[in-house]
Amino acid sequence: MVTVTAVHGDITRQQVDAIVNAANNRMRGGGGVDGAIHRAGGPAILDDCIARFPDGLATGDAGWTTAGDLPATWVIHTVGPNYAAGERDRALLESCYRRALEVADEIGARTVSFPLISAGIYAWPLNDAIDAAVTTIATTPTRVDEAVLVSFSEDTHRRVQAQVQRRFPPPTDEGSVGRLFERAPAQMGMRGDAYLWLALRAEFATTPLPPTWFDLRPMVLQAAEAIIGAPLEHTDDPIHVPEFDPGHGMSAGNVLPSWWHDTGIPILIDRYEAAHHEGRSQPATD
Repeated sequence: MVTVTAVHGDITRQQVDAIVNAANNRMRGGGGVDGAIHRAGGPAILDDCIARFPDGLATGDAGWTTAGDLPATWVIHTVGPNYAAGERDRALLESCYRRALEVADEIGARTVSFPLISAGIYAWPLNDAIDAAVTTIATTPTRVDEAVLVSFSEDTHRRVQAQVQRRFPPPTDEGSVGRLFERAPAQMGMRGDAYLWLALRAEFATTPLPPTWFDLRPMVLQAAEAIIGAPLEHTDDPIHVPEFDPGHGMSAGNVLPSWWHDTGIPILIDRYEAAHHEGRSQPATD
């Protein structure tokens, strides 16, 4: 099964088998990611595009060329729908990811880096573009081992990372603080607290349990505040975190500080104490 990770950086510098290019129908280079890939890869990419795609490429389709001077072996070109020009069929956007993975299987690529297709100058709504990327990659049968979603801006990366962690939570080490977060409590409902829970699980995936539960509370609070960018003071006033908001409701991106102080952290402390009381390296999850 493919795993998905989120990376903040430059897609042209990714050390992977194949880089996905958000191309246009002409397949002769362009702006944004397309232009950056052609500039970094050199003229060999354009020469291959002309040879392989004399008539261009249809929206939603994909094909491959050499990667030229890029650290990857191949560039997989795909043409996303132009939302700003009225191409608003999400099936076309999903097809870009699906076809790119199919092409990756054809050429034997096992690691593939994707940009967020159509979310730039083509103006596809950001939250839906992220959902289309993560959901389609997660549900497409493929021999690709790892798909990397690369975002150039920090804000976009944080939004992508929140959705990736929801769908592909990283493994946690035995005896780690991350193990305390293995089972999410139902009391969180549909708020952004569920995303913060998963973000903390990832943050502490390899962090050893502290000596006492008294050390656990400030550790969790400090990490949570760094993630959401606001203090978790004991209050019923919600904190809206944009990257935790998938756009499905007014409270979807809200973190409720009082829930963490009254419910979330006590649950973690109970699990911590149960693990030590029973002499187990893996904390209880009930």
